[in-house]
Amino acid sequence: MIHDPNEIRKIIYTVCELLKADQEDELFQILNSAETNIEETGYDNWNGGTNLYTIYLNIDVDTFVKIRDRIEKVETDLLAKFEIGTRHFENEVISNIRIIPKVQPKIEWNKISDLFTKETLIIDIDFMKNIMISVSTGGHRIQEVNDEYKSKYLVINKALNKLSLQNPNSYKDLWEWYGKWSSDFPHYRERRAFIREMYDTLLQILEENEEPEMISITVDLSGWERVERSIQEIQTRLSEAKKEEQCQAVGFLCRDTIITLAQAVFIPDKHPILDEVAVSKTDAKRMLEAYISFELAGSSNKSLRKYAKATLDLANELTHKRTATNKDAALCSTATLSLINFIGTIEGRI
Repeated sequence: MIHDPNEIRKIIYTVCELLKADQEDELFQILNSAETNIEETGYDNWNGGTNLYTIYLNIDVDTFVKIRDRIEKVETDLLAKFEIGTRHFENEVISNIRIIPKVQPKIEWNKISDLFTKETLIIDIDFMKNIMISVSTGGHRIQEVNDEYKSKYLVINKALNKLSLQNPNSYKDLWEWYGKWSSDFPHYRERRAFIREMYDTLLQILEENEEPEMISITVDLSGWERVERSIQEIQTRLSEAKKEEQCQAVGFLCRDTIITLAQAVFIPDKHPILDEVAVSKTDAKRMLEAYISFELAGSSNKSLRKYAKATLDLANELTHKRTATNKDAALCSTATLSLINFIGTIEGRI
């Protein structure tokens, strides 16, 4: 059947080879990089009945814009090649090619900051791809790598769900993959092609979406679990903040995080309060001012004290701001994370 996934892959491969042979590089690049779908879109009673199919080629917006003025010619030229590549089918015809611009989803990487960075997610997906190829082409034995495979599958699937991306891999266990390849793909090359094609679109989306330019935590947060959890929550909330109350919520989280930081480093018997008035457990500003004055004492640390207090003042001011925009929330988050890095460095957490 022409619409069978394995059959359409073979057809596309054949058409790509025809385009390369005819040196039609642009058409080859369009087809080779497209996300392809096929649908039955008609029926003709002639000659015993013929099923008509349309192939939809989803291409990136930039490529679509370059060819849109001659889109009908491109579709006609591609259809001619598909007619050659499918002439051996009886009662089934590809009657149309439709090229559609594909909107690239924007990935909010902060949503998976507790699981992966962009780089580590791609590394683990490559691991899954390579292991699936290896066990099906005479490499690793399933029983040797299946536990690690299943563990990574669950975490990757969780991350992709958080990013609202579909996991193209439905094989939660390598024995499930064994059942597929042993019945449908007798040759190694078919197994390799199936896995690579399965992951191609997802990896392209991940690689083309840049991580946001947000300040990162550079100090060791071991023992500061509450601070670490708060940072993850700030980053998640900031990525979602659109309305004023959502932006204010980021400020509240930053305020609580600074209080938690102050409680982690302030020692009453060691860090005298500057105005000698008893300090409450939630007065982060005065606790950290006392901490900074003691830990960075001396004329040689004057500039460091000035910087630390300025960062503290900025973060404190932004967390108390009554009106808030996304810009305010981002500035507040940046000041808070800078303060954590600075205090963590003083504490030797580097």
